[in-house]
Amino acid sequence: MDIAGCAMPMQKIETIDEPASRLKPLGLFDSIEHADNIKIKLIPIPREIMEKNRTNPPPFLEVAVLEAEPIYKTPPPSPLSKGGSIGGVVVDIKLKNFVPSLAEAPSKELGALKERAVRSGFDFIDFWAVDFDYQDGQPFDHHWQAYRTRKDRSLPTVSNHEYDKYPKKGKYTACVKVVDIFGCDTSITVEVEI
Repeated sequence: MDIAGCAMPMQKIETIDEPASRLKPLGLFDSIEHADNIKIKLIPIPREIMEKNRTNPPPFLEVAVLEAEPIYKTPPPSPLSKGGSIGGVVVDIKLKNFVPSLAEAPSKELGALKERAVRSGFDFIDFWAVDFDYQDGQPFDHHWQAYRTRKDRSLPTVSNHEYDKYPKKGKYTACVKVVDIFGCDTSITVEVEI
């Protein structure tokens, strides 16, 4: 079963697969797939579909999959500590899963790239960043970022920022942005509860 959806505006940092991520914890997504032995794919409707002079439909490509979770830590007391953390808790973000869209991948290499993307999707990440206090409608604030260099191809999958600037206890939204080796940008929001 294919589910098509329109592209979201750039200001709305959510991926088209957000409905799937909301259904997964409830077990509904998996139960729908297993009930009728079907595989559900989320495919965005390309912007080019609205071009007036288009004679053929544009290609419909699968979206990237990105999953992340907050990591809560209690740092040991130190005279050099950052201070300001509520209840002594600091937050980092861990990437759990990434599968690139391969929309920009060379077609002759697509089969091998798909296989590798499923096996080790983190290999396709070139850069990722976290805005620990994301506000809808506000620009993305790079509180922490990591990227590969020519000399060092390693890339951490857990941030090491130890963000402690939340003003009070409550729920906050972190935004995680990933840029893959093809230059495609994928972003999700992650709920942080202090």
